[in-house]
Amino acid sequence: MQEVTRKRAVAIGLRARFPLIARIVAVSILTLGIGFIAISYYRLRNNTPFRLKSESPELSKEITGIIEGYEQRVTKGERLYLLLKASRDITFSDGHHELENVSLAVYPPVGEKPDQIAANRAVYDQQNSIITFLGDVKIETKDALKVNTESLAYNQTSEVAQTDAAITFSRENIFGRATGALVEAKNKKLEFKKDVEITVAPEVLKDPQARPSSRSRPVTIRAARGLFEQESMKLSFYGGVTAEQERDLMSGDSLYATLNAQKRLQKVEVRGNSYLRSGEEGRAAEVHAVDMDFFLDQDQRLERALALRDTSARSLDSDAEMQLSGANLIEVHFQGQADRSLLQEMRTEGRSVINLSAPKSKANDARAANKRLTADAMKLTWRVTGRDLEKAEAVGNAELFVEPVIKNATADRKTMTAPRFDCDFYEAGNLARTFTATGGAKATIDPVQPVKDRFTRTLTSQKIAAVFVKETQDIDRINAQGEAKFNENDRSGVAENISYQAADDTVQLRGGEPTVWDSRARTKAIELESDLRNDVSYSRGKTATTYYSQEQTSGATPFSKVKSPVYIVSDRGEFHHDTGVAIYAGNARAWQDDNFVRADKLTIYVNDKKMVADGRVQSAVYNARRKVEGTNGVVPVFAAADSMTYNDANRTLHYENSVDIRQGTDRITSGVADVYLYQESSDVEKTVAQRTVVLTQPNRKGTGDWIQYTTADEIVVLKGNPARVEDTEQGSIEGGNLTLNVREGTVTANDAKGAQSPGRVRSTHKVRKQ
Repeated sequence: MQEVTRKRAVAIGLRARFPLIARIVAVSILTLGIGFIAISYYRLRNNTPFRLKSESPELSKEITGIIEGYEQRVTKGERLYLLLKASRDITFSDGHHELENVSLAVYPPVGEKPDQIAANRAVYDQQNSIITFLGDVKIETKDALKVNTESLAYNQTSEVAQTDAAITFSRENIFGRATGALVEAKNKKLEFKKDVEITVAPEVLKDPQARPSSRSRPVTIRAARGLFEQESMKLSFYGGVTAEQERDLMSGDSLYATLNAQKRLQKVEVRGNSYLRSGEEGRAAEVHAVDMDFFLDQDQRLERALALRDTSARSLDSDAEMQLSGANLIEVHFQGQADRSLLQEMRTEGRSVINLSAPKSKANDARAANKRLTADAMKLTWRVTGRDLEKAEAVGNAELFVEPVIKNATADRKTMTAPRFDCDFYEAGNLARTFTATGGAKATIDPVQPVKDRFTRTLTSQKIAAVFVKETQDIDRINAQGEAKFNENDRSGVAENISYQAADDTVQLRGGEPTVWDSRARTKAIELESDLRNDVSYSRGKTATTYYSQEQTSGATPFSKVKSPVYIVSDRGEFHHDTGVAIYAGNARAWQDDNFVRADKLTIYVNDKKMVADGRVQSAVYNARRKVEGTNGVVPVFAAADSMTYNDANRTLHYENSVDIRQGTDRITSGVADVYLYQESSDVEKTVAQRTVVLTQPNRKGTGDWIQYTTADEIVVLKGNPARVEDTEQGSIEGGNLTLNVREGTVTANDAKGAQSPGRVRSTHKVRKQ
């Protein structure tokens, strides 16, 4: 047999059938009978003058005698022990004998079935103590061992029986062949020289009604050479060994089997290019390594297997393939179930890598993904069926890498690192369900292709769990628990728990004090959520934003101190980062120092430099300068309305509906009002109000359709149809256009043609009582 050469491999099958190897050991033990028959006879020949010579080329050819129909019987007591027959016995001058058509039978002390050997010719060399059987040599023992060969020689001195010819043998359910064999009786060793092939068929049952074991299948071992050592109860095969059972295969450069005291197989060692494959449908797998050991229980069922050095393993013919590589050692434990040994647990040592492929049936799915798990040591546990993974543990510098099958512009690769991973799988198919990283974990999400405005996202926390989509095996979500942090470009966030949803590309922050920040501002809320795909964020519950300065709002807020922070609170918020729009809804309030804007909703347009307030608006964002008794003073202005719009471009505040502006003791109500601020300060330059305007001052009231109040000269222009001013001390005046000088307390009536033009003016004066 040619030596078997095979790519370096050690195999751990998901189901092993090594109890059948025990039968191979039985073959080797029985083959010792080849020599034993001859040994038994030739030791008895010392009691007779009959001697045979080996087929040495130096044997004499001079015949000294011929006996036709030779027969010799040897008895022990009155029982036949040995019977020798030959059609002819030829004696030569050097004393050697040659027998033709020889047969030898050795009978047991009890029973009538003898051990027998027959050949066309036998030669006995007395001088060299060698007996040789030649031509159609057949051996049959009382326990049903049958051996066929063309020659067999036995040396009485060395007690070695051997043949270089092809040999076949069988006993009940065991049969095989080899080219050349050698038996050392003293050392109790049997060697097959070349082209060894042994087949063990299903066990032959004595009870015809009994059913054979469901696990029993023929197994065939082939090797270049074989050796059985009875003293050490060790069976060895060399020169390339394969063992096959249906679709299962084991191979290696050499194989060593050790028997226990009960002559049952207890250990098998495969050395060099070891390989084992289980081809059963649904459980097909293989593992490669340099060396491999197998340990069996008292029932010769596989309990444990070790693969050593340069190991690798993979599943075969599955929709989602699994591969393992890199480990220095793989230890496998099996569980007995009925007549089978099923895979229960696999443990690795050394930097180990497990690759879990995306299901082949989803190869064209945009979300299909492959996974790679790496760690210093791993432990995998199978379900009771021995077919599907139930859980896995990866310990020591563990890393999970998830890569999409289709690498388009929207695809991401995900990487998780931690001291430890605990992994759960779906019920069937080796499909990942949840991978949990603990002990301080990190997850990164990177775009596969460089795309504008798509950045690396990073999650860190004490514990991170990746939940997988069953059908595609991509990550569905990443849940970070315990002091969680998130980062994308200049945007960061913290919370007790953070969850990333891959399907809609969103991040949710919950627990603790959820906070997000970037180079402009910081926001806190009970719940925070960011839509990364559309660049929109949401906050819910006790939303609080701090812009680091009024500059960071690009002047969108109506506050004067550009270097001071701006604070905004509300019940909830919505932030459009690409357009620079921030919406605060529900009891919203923005302030800087003592200045504020309050409304049901505040909308800040950073890019457009404006802010809109809607619903029950109240504000105190600007001041009015007034001269009181010759002294200049500053009076804060409070305003209320249904809505307010601040525009930084023209420094205006626009109020609408139910407008109510208070400036010290002065008050203006109207339907609409525009407040114009100075460019260099938050002081009001003028106020223009329209629609049902009412001006109220101490002892004075003005009404009209339109009003303008200029702070520099404290002049009020009131227009209407008619406009009217009532003074509790000076009476009232009506006209289309009235001018009120607040400082002097005078009212002048004007029309479109000027102050001296005739117009319809009505004045009513009150006379003080003396």
